[in-house]
Amino acid sequence: MSELRITELLQAWQRDGPGAADALARQVYMVLRETALRALRRNARGGLQATELVHEAWMRLEQGQQGFQSRAHFYSVAAQQMRHLLVDLARQQASAKRLGQAVTLTISLSDGAPRPEALLMVADAFDKLARVDERTAKAFALTDILADVGQLAPAIALQRSLADCRT
Repeated sequence: MSELRITELLQAWQRDGPGAADALARQVYMVLRETALRALRRNARGGLQATELVHEAWMRLEQGQQGFQSRAHFYSVAAQQMRHLLVDLARQQASAKRLGQAVTLTISLSDGAPRPEALLMVADAFDKLARVDERTAKAFALTDILADVGQLAPAIALQRSLADCRT
């Protein structure tokens, strides 16, 4: 699918074009699922599947329908939503633990996967960095989820040649 076609679908979706949401979802689903798989590998959350993460992120994207300027901008916002969802889940798990509620341990939480507290510490560090340098914080947050610098560069409006120099 060409970038132009996805951008056209994004524009139609934002105008509430008939069938645009379904057509867009079909076109971008695999990329969003790959992004979710990467996010879950790096920030494993017990019981959460990639499909669930994609669907939750999609619902947030539908609610917020920002003015997406391009495919890269859309994927960037989707990746950020996935990260926010994982941080929210970690906060819920940490809160349940503090309140003495039972926390179900799954194999993904006991096999060396990051603990919710670790994810919250990283999220807090990103928040502090964002107050100092928002663009750098966004770049670090997205490199945690996006596959390569080719996806990161347009997401933070960085020229590809400069992005290649920094890797």
